Amino acid sequence: MKGPVKTWLGSIIALGMIALLIGSIFEGNRIEKERAVAEQKQQPVTQEKPVRQYTPNEQAVSEKEAEEVAAPTEEMQTEIQKVIPEFLKAYVPFDVESPTDFLEQSKPYVTDKLYKALEQEQRRATLTIVKTKLINVDLEPQKEGLQEQWWNADIEVEHTDQDGQTRASTLAYIIKVKLIDGKWKIDDLGVRSRAWNP
Repeated sequence: MKGPVKTWLGSIIALGMIALLIGSIFEGNRIEKERAVAEQKQQPVTQEKPVRQYTPNEQAVSEKEAEEVAAPTEEMQTEIQKVIPEFLKAYVPFDVESPTDFLEQSKPYVTDKLYKALEQEQRRATLTIVKTKLINVDLEPQKEGLQEQWWNADIEVEHTDQDGQTRASTLAYIIKVKLIDGKWKIDDLGVRSRAWNP
């Protein structure tokens, strides 16, 4: 009997170990599934579209664009609306007797770059116009920014010809203003569509 008992006992122990092994495998799978479910619950819901990653250069460009798009204050706009007409009062009038007066009179309102360009400009009388007088300025913002802006200026003028006859006209300019050392200055200007250029 000792032999059959040992065999039975050995078989029971072997079966018990096999059962424990199979049970631990099933238990391991169950724990693994529970862990996976718990991790899924903890993870945030992902969007269908991937989130764009910005490089430092792209962030710098975005910040620059945001600055340009940001609306200027009312105080800035008021200051610009004072500077542009003051510049035009100095720049637009023309007299054949003193054709370069506009240069020194414009200097306080313009950037160094524009002043150098104006120094190269030679204003002459036309065959008919010998004098131009500024009457009125209407301004309209075209591109507003915190450091630089573009404005349309419609300028009513009175031209005097060689015979002393006067006639009214409108000059259409586009003007670039730039913030330099805390002051708005005219940085560039050009004639818009078929406007008379002195």
